[in-house]
Amino acid sequence: MSSRPKYQQIFDSLLDKVKEVKPGDRLPSVRALMAEYKASQSSIERSLDELSRQGLVRRKLGSGIYAAGVAPRSRVLGVYTDGEVAPRSNVLFLQGARSVAEEQDFHVADFGPKNLFERQEAIFAEMDAMGFAGIIAALSTANFFHLESEQLLARFKHLDLPIVTCFPIPSVTADSVMPDYFSSFAALGARLRSELEGPIKFLSYFGIPSLARLQGFRVGLGSAIHVEAEVLDKSRVDVYQRVRELIAEGWQGNLIVGVPPDTQGELEALREGPWSKGSKVILGVALEAGDELPPDVCAHVIVKPSLRMGQVAAELLLRRVRGFRGEMEHKLIQHELISPQKE
Repeated sequence: MSSRPKYQQIFDSLLDKVKEVKPGDRLPSVRALMAEYKASQSSIERSLDELSRQGLVRRKLGSGIYAAGVAPRSRVLGVYTDGEVAPRSNVLFLQGARSVAEEQDFHVADFGPKNLFERQEAIFAEMDAMGFAGIIAALSTANFFHLESEQLLARFKHLDLPIVTCFPIPSVTADSVMPDYFSSFAALGARLRSELEGPIKFLSYFGIPSLARLQGFRVGLGSAIHVEAEVLDKSRVDVYQRVRELIAEGWQGNLIVGVPPDTQGELEALREGPWSKGSKVILGVALEAGDELPPDVCAHVIVKPSLRMGQVAAELLLRRVRGFRGEMEHKLIQHELISPQKE
């Protein structure tokens, strides 16, 4: 008699059944499986839950259990990153995708160019030879809204492969994953509602993520608290130039910086600010998990969810690779808030 747990023996047998039928074929009911294997309902349910987690069966309430598994065309998932743009975020995104893929015996290959649009034609010419089972297009916020990015992803959809994108794209039918700017900043506003005293200024440059942060923060604070918004129409450099102007003007208050500090000069601008006298600095999306600000910059920090986004993107793609045919999903990933220690 086998020393393996009963549910594992049942799982192995059910796995063989799934391999013998076509995707969409109905499998025996739980009651029928209990009788066939002379097993408890909990053992059958545990085996089915594992098959479902691996994307091999689908369970429809009131309808039954159906085979969903298909043999993937390869064990490689291709991830297209945009190279020089946000390199740290891309490294963590890949780390997250690989950690999930390796658990299911898949390999993740980063096939993006060193520059965003460099070698695109060569990439698409080589893709069939690479034998990807599916594709994750890890485009950053900075480049996502450019027309070229939409054209690039529109080409992906003609490859007849499962695709997961970062941010939904109307022209591409694909699952997607994106940061939940609105909810993250709403949670921040709710936490700080009773802490902030004096004027509140939100400073960022124009773009959908910045506007979502502003709207979320206002909702979290509540309508009774006024937030003055300065959304510049140029770049992050202008944001930190504006920080220095506020210092020169002697401005006192709470500053929400919707752009992370990326250079020594930008950090110096924060060090010089009037918030050392009791006002607060809140950095929009400043760090990756595990990073730290210099100790002399005291700020609430919204942390980028790049690692978790990579994990969720790989989970979505692996489910499609294994034959899931349900509606497209668009996952929102909330940021983490790190606050300074109170003295």
